[in-house]
Amino acid sequence: MAKWGEGDPRWIVEEREDAKNVNNWHWTEKNATPWSKRRLKELFTKMKMNFEGGECEITEVTKLEGEATANNRKAKLIFFYEWEMSMDWNGSLTDGDDIIKGKIKIPNLSEENEPEDITIEISTNKDNDESYKLKQLLIKHGTSLIRDTVAKYIKELREEFSQGLVLPTKTTSNKMQANINMDISK
Repeated sequence: MAKWGEGDPRWIVEEREDAKNVNNWHWTEKNATPWSKRRLKELFTKMKMNFEGGECEITEVTKLEGEATANNRKAKLIFFYEWEMSMDWNGSLTDGDDIIKGKIKIPNLSEENEPEDITIEISTNKDNDESYKLKQLLIKHGTSLIRDTVAKYIKELREEFSQGLVLPTKTTSNKMQANINMDISK
């Protein structure tokens, strides 16, 4: 317990007309699961990957299990997400005749792993030379594109769901008003 006059400014309770989360101290949570499911499907379905020697397209997100939430605690934003994904793909070699099909699995898309650390498993439906060559091209060139798309999802999640979580305090409102007044007077 602090002595009189040695208090922490966070202990001073701000009067808020809306009585919502004074000083952004309390835990607030926003469900990002429906938005995330929709956005991940939008980002990956029909995603084309062209590279020297072949091309592939993700045709469908077949499995998307997990959840995502955005949280605010003590004015700090915390994002939790954990997804297990499976996708169907097809493609062909530039000099090949066959359409090759397969699956892409991401078993560990979560806040615990950076996009460059996630596991991407690629498989083909057939076991022949063309399938093997295209799979190797997809591993070599496609995984970086998939990781870039995952990074885009994470960035959008943080931007989309940070809005409205940290409420402006009296001091930040006054600072914002002062900045607005200075901009108007220029």
